[in-house]
Amino acid sequence: MKQLLRPLILLASALILSACATTFSSQVSVFQEWPANQGKSYIVERAPAQENNPEYKFYEEELRRQLDAKGFQPVATGAAPQVKVSIAYGSNLSEVQFTGFGHPALYDPFWNLHFRRGYFYRPYYFATDPYFPLRASDLNLRRYYLHQLEINITDAVTNKKLADIRASSEQLSPQISLYMPDLIEAALLGFPQKNGSTTQVELPSKK
Repeated sequence: MKQLLRPLILLASALILSACATTFSSQVSVFQEWPANQGKSYIVERAPAQENNPEYKFYEEELRRQLDAKGFQPVATGAAPQVKVSIAYGSNLSEVQFTGFGHPALYDPFWNLHFRRGYFYRPYYFATDPYFPLRASDLNLRRYYLHQLEINITDAVTNKKLADIRASSEQLSPQISLYMPDLIEAALLGFPQKNGSTTQVELPSKK
């Protein structure tokens, strides 16, 4: 019985986790006062530290591409822009998780894997089942990283802030570059969004 059940559980677990990996989940918070007749010709403002940063310039190109898709237009040569757009981003270690074999937070999608996980937890039905003894080799160590993006849009004439959009996503990889296109897309989805809203956005993964 033990030899039959363990491979089946591992196979089911792999299928569930691979299904989860096909979508990109992020949380987006929006604060905006976007006038109905607001023009969309723009320039992208860089912070001093971003001027000679190849990584930033790569993200800026993605930002421009997605702004253009939302109806924004790069300012024409010699013309005055109507809005200024800037971005800031960063990552930090969010959580270190030790989990035992068979933890439902790892293998059950109804536990909302992205937000709810347990620390070194042994379910009672495994703790008392001789077919599933917990061994050191059954423990998993996972590090989760919180990747964050902020997009600011201001009026180029008055410097009034028109939109402050923040997107974040928790992922296993520490490389924010893997997720920046998704973060930008999530942040701009449905622009201009409802003021004061915080939504959970699910996108098809681009990885």
